[in-house]
Amino acid sequence: MVNTLSEVPSGLEIFVDANIFIYHFSGPTEFTEPCFNFLLCIEEGDLIGYTSTTVLTEILHRLMIIEATEKLDIEPKNAIRYLKRHPQEVKKLTSHLSVPEKIKQMGLNFLTPNADDLIASNEIKKEFGFLTNDSINPSIMKRYNLKNIATNDPDFERIAYIQVWKPSKMPLP
Repeated sequence: MVNTLSEVPSGLEIFVDANIFIYHFSGPTEFTEPCFNFLLCIEEGDLIGYTSTTVLTEILHRLMIIEATEKLDIEPKNAIRYLKRHPQEVKKLTSHLSVPEKIKQMGLNFLTPNADDLIASNEIKKEFGFLTNDSINPSIMKRYNLKNIATNDPDFERIAYIQVWKPSKMPLP
């Protein structure tokens, strides 16, 4: 069953996936406002938020690519190849650098995957067809007995023991 982020009950423990942060930091999109409001509830202590170091690295990587496509006028599909060939251009990409500190200030609990999580993630891949990074999060959630995830990734809806909370679309100004 899928509910919206605006319906998350007070006091709930919830894992936050990368796309929620991406919408928050890269806006404006139709999901920016609901993600901002949701993360504010965590920051204000109304919700207990968790995320993983795997999610943090994914956020930084994706925000760097978004910045590169905007500043350097390159296509997203070519961004990684271009940046690897032009390290001087990478040095100019700075807006994502403040994101780890901003996320830290939100008051989330940061969970680090261990070897057992990586081994358990193989079962998630086999059973649900997840890619590697996405399979690690349910493994960590299981270890910490977290049953709720804030995400806009429909793949998590395939896992019956996880409650998915999605941002609802808002019209852009």
